[in-house]
Amino acid sequence: MERLFYFLLSNRQVTFANMIIGALLFIVLLFLFFCKSNRDERGRKIIGKASIAALICFAACATFFSHYMQYIAISQTPDGEILVLDAFLAVNAVQLLFNITSIVEILGIFILKHRE
Repeated sequence: MERLFYFLLSNRQVTFANMIIGALLFIVLLFLFFCKSNRDERGRKIIGKASIAALICFAACATFFSHYMQYIAISQTPDGEILVLDAFLAVNAVQLLFNITSIVEILGIFILKHRE
C-alpha cells in the first residue's frame, strides 16, 4: 500500500491532474465565497463555520503528510535502496493537502446552507 501511495505521489501525470483538480476546486470555492445565497442574515456565518471545519481538516492532513514525508525520508525499500523525496512527491503532497481542505470547505458550505 505504501509503495502504491509513494508511486502515485511521485508520478508526473498525477501531479498535473492534481494541479488541475486544485484549480477547479479553487474556482468553485471562490464562486461559493462571493455567492449571496451562502450568506445568512448576519453575513458570512455559513462560510465561517465551514472554514473552521476545513482548518481542522487541514491540521489533521498536514500532520499526516508531514509524518509520511518523514517516514519516506528514513525508510528503505526491501531491495535496500532509499526512498527519495523528489519534487513531484513534495508538490503532490502540498497540492493534495489543498485539495482535501477545499473539498471539506465546499462540502461544509453546501451542508450548512441546507441546514440553516
